[in-house]
Amino acid sequence: MDSSSPFGSFLNNLSGEWQINLESRIPRKELYQARIASSKPSLGFFVLLLCAAVIATLGLIANSTAVVIGAMIVAPLMDPILSLAFALSISNNKLAKRSLLTVVIGVLAVVATSALLASLLDVSEVNREMTSRTAPNLIDLGVAVAAAVAGSFSMTRERLSNSLAGVAIAVALVPPLCVCGIGLSMGNEVVAVFGRGTVAGITNQISEGSFLLFLANLIGITVASLFVFLVQRYGSVLQCWRNLVLWLGLLGLLCIPLSSALHDFSIKQDIESKFDAFKAGQVRQLKLTRENPYLWQRVRLLFSNVRVNNNKATVDLVFSAPKGVLTEDIANNLSADFVKRGKEEFGLGDIKITISVIPNQINKFSDAMTLPSSR
Repeated sequence: MDSSSPFGSFLNNLSGEWQINLESRIPRKELYQARIASSKPSLGFFVLLLCAAVIATLGLIANSTAVVIGAMIVAPLMDPILSLAFALSISNNKLAKRSLLTVVIGVLAVVATSALLASLLDVSEVNREMTSRTAPNLIDLGVAVAAAVAGSFSMTRERLSNSLAGVAIAVALVPPLCVCGIGLSMGNEVVAVFGRGTVAGITNQISEGSFLLFLANLIGITVASLFVFLVQRYGSVLQCWRNLVLWLGLLGLLCIPLSSALHDFSIKQDIESKFDAFKAGQVRQLKLTRENPYLWQRVRLLFSNVRVNNNKATVDLVFSAPKGVLTEDIANNLSADFVKRGKEEFGLGDIKITISVIPNQINKFSDAMTLPSSR
């Protein structure tokens, strides 16, 4: 191609500038020294980790997303996990054991701190910031894998080291552990507050689900980072194939409950979309409402909460209606209709519905009313 042409000149300029952007990776020896330093449970590590645990726990209790994000940035738990992945890629058992021990000690410290703080504050209610971290699925694992690729690759490039803060936000490690600690500090039954509605008895889901989310992040980060280090030839597949098989096996086992949770999550979203349409006034969604449209024009759905676990659904509904309009018979018919549609449309094995009605009264005042004299 003629380099004197505008297009040829453009390609020459582009190729010339492009060489600058092909960063060289950090030498293996230098990265190895950095990973050794990050694998040690130092004083600075625990100071930052405990501060992150306190910030995350208070943010979760206050239902503040911004505060929880701040805790994600402070938390240093990502470093020993990346050191673990690097140790697995180079088959360094000593570094791997030290990194794993640091992670385990850090996990116990965060859970204990959050449980102690929740006990001191006498926390007895959970909110959406907490419950949003109790039902992990394959989507969460995908986020962890993508964040791990970004984090491990950035670690091998000096110019990309500033991206680690964004990676820490993308894959939350400390908040799920704090939710686990908060759940352990509570009794067998707690009250979950969602706007105007409340749901009781989900403590076990809080602790187990949040810890499963942490395991998904931990295993996803480790496996993805292990592959990144191997692709960049820091380690050899022939040397670390046992580690690779072991962690891929753990990932496969983890995918079993996560895939089931993804199915439950999909059903939950579909059911909630039906209730959202109901809240928006589209009351023709149900056969029962079409039979008596005048009635359902006077009824409002204030709150709905749907939980799906192992193909079983629990639904809590709060209606507002004039006194005597939404009777017990109508509520029972509505519940039966929901159960029937849920089993037919979503294939649910069991559906438990709780309906609460808040009576209201409408007072009308006419302009013709005689006001008292001001004499």
